[in-house]
Amino acid sequence: MKRFMMLGFLTVLFSVSLHAAQNASNVTFHSPMQVGSTTLPAGEYKATWTGSGPDVQLTIETRGQKSVTVPARLDTVKSSYRSLETNDVNGVTVLQKIVLEKLTLVLSAGKSSGM
Repeated sequence: MKRFMMLGFLTVLFSVSLHAAQNASNVTFHSPMQVGSTTLPAGEYKATWTGSGPDVQLTIETRGQKSVTVPARLDTVKSSYRSLETNDVNGVTVLQKIVLEKLTLVLSAGKSSGM
């Protein structure tokens, strides 16, 4: 019985970690980027999102730097490449979309919470 319970626990733990890994991607900013109302320096970041519907919370973080959480919309638009879509607003590069192979994260304008 204990072995069965342990096997069940490990199965659930593995499926949760696998699901969490699917909601994350590494992104690279080649120049400073405004995410919501926060400007992040160029560098490697990890983007994670929580939520299952079209409305999700996107967190962009890196080791040793502040993290930023913004509302975003999850689109199932597929692409053959990964990219960042930006907009230049008064000389500032603003992140608009993170395009991944199986989905696109469209950032909502203006709101962010930084740590």
